[in-house]
Amino acid sequence: MAKNLKSLDVPLGLVKRETRFASKCSANEIISKIEQAATPLGFDVKKNNYKLKLQGEKTGRKGHLSVATEIFEVAPSLYMVEVRKSGGDTLEFHKFYKNLTVGLKDIVWKTAEEAEEGKKSDGVVASS
Repeated sequence: MAKNLKSLDVPLGLVKRETRFASKCSANEIISKIEQAATPLGFDVKKNNYKLKLQGEKTGRKGHLSVATEIFEVAPSLYMVEVRKSGGDTLEFHKFYKNLTVGLKDIVWKTAEEAEEGKKSDGVVASS
């Protein structure tokens, strides 16, 4: 595959209202993992095909945090997952996304170069 997928990966520090990551897991597995990671963080998950709506139970600075996710198949067995803030505070979205990625680290696809860089930084692999 000749495409450079690095452009799909947005470092956490640059997360604004949306971000995305790539995965080689099936769409159903991605949905399941997002649900497993979001529920303990206090989010109600509603599924509709390859889209998820995550609604925060707590009221934040700008109301309840709402997050929409959508899964796109970009190549056979390669998916792009878009995670977008649809309501609430952007700073709360940053915190939510950082916590969510802890539960998703085993499904986020990294290039060999990115995986090596992660190993060099004290064994901590940064999530997108």
